Amino acid sequence: MNKVYKFSDLLIKYAGYLAGILIIATTLMTFYEVISRSFFDTPTAWATELSTYAIIGSCFLGTAYAVRTYSHITVDLLVNRVNETTRKVFGYICNVIGLLFSVLLTWYGFTHVFMTFELGVISTSLLRIPMYLPELFIPIGGVLLVIAFILQLIDGGVHKGGDHL
Repeated sequence: MNKVYKFSDLLIKYAGYLAGILIIATTLMTFYEVISRSFFDTPTAWATELSTYAIIGSCFLGTAYAVRTYSHITVDLLVNRVNETTRKVFGYICNVIGLLFSVLLTWYGFTHVFMTFELGVISTSLLRIPMYLPELFIPIGGVLLVIAFILQLIDGGVHKGGDHL
């Protein structure tokens, strides 16, 4: 079981790294588009579309990493005002709700991707990318979120909240 835990945590970590790489790729594509359009008057047919897909991918792939590292936005007004036991109960409740949301996101994400694949939907741009490919970020991110919330429940860890009282 320990190997599965470590592998799952490593998978989430690498997905977080991939999310960062996609943000860098988005920055480079946008920079290239600006230079190409401004200085050479030759806009690209691919930069905007691929940048959009990369941003979507970075969001869905990076969310599980944010959950595991407590890097997501939290509202800790209530958490900072309760004792440690109540804080742990809140943590478990939030992780169960997050797990339920992630399961629904994954289920409906896969359902949507399969429907898009079956219908043969492609992008309307010149690239004509099959839309199920960028849409795969949704259920893959959902699976990673399910794993992240399960690991959070196993850990029993609770975000301590900020010390900005």
